[in-house]
Amino acid sequence: MKIHQKVNKVKLKGKRTREKILKAATHLFAKYGFAGTSMDDIADMVGIKKASLYHHFPSKHDIYNELINQTLKKIIEIFRLSFSSGDIIKDARNFVKQIMFFIRENEEYVKILMRELLDENVPIRKLAQEHVPQILSFGSQILEEGKKQGVFKRDVDPIQLSITLTGAIIIYFIFRPLIEPFIKKPMSSKAIYERISHIISVILYGILEHNKAESDKSKSHTNKKSKDKKAG
Repeated sequence: MKIHQKVNKVKLKGKRTREKILKAATHLFAKYGFAGTSMDDIADMVGIKKASLYHHFPSKHDIYNELINQTLKKIIEIFRLSFSSGDIIKDARNFVKQIMFFIRENEEYVKILMRELLDENVPIRKLAQEHVPQILSFGSQILEEGKKQGVFKRDVDPIQLSITLTGAIIIYFIFRPLIEPFIKKPMSSKAIYERISHIISVILYGILEHNKAESDKSKSHTNKKSKDKKAG
């Protein structure tokens, strides 16, 4: 085997080990919190020696930071891909849909953030809070663009809107044990789509300029009637 092939093989093995470490850490942080998880716990779950773990990540803080960074990048990527058509209302719907399904597939990320934001371990709270403004800033840019296009009301506060939308999405997953008696299979695609429709109806239509909102609702109603006729 040539030297460069050996080097590539070692790099690939290192990358896979790193991914296993992050996967194990995600599960443990979500279940026990940052303070309740040790480097020994992570090494044991991955099946490697602690020295090997420290080779990939110098500290538990570095692992946590990497998890937060990865999550942030994925969320921002969803923002960028969702808001790309030029139709800001269509894009907003698509964003809510994409982010809801992303969280459904990655519930442990939400658990980690909620655990640490409520924790008294200030350095960890600070670490998470450093990333949040980036997401809020991106949301504010979208809102401002919507105002310029005359789509959104000019008096809508971007921070308040971001908080409201974030709460409407995340609380659904955090409160899952409480809503299960009222919503059958809340994590099913059917239930998720129903939640998306509700968020769009209450929040998106609430910030649209009056004429735009009426026009958009009329189109949605017409499309629904057309689909019903075809189905019949």
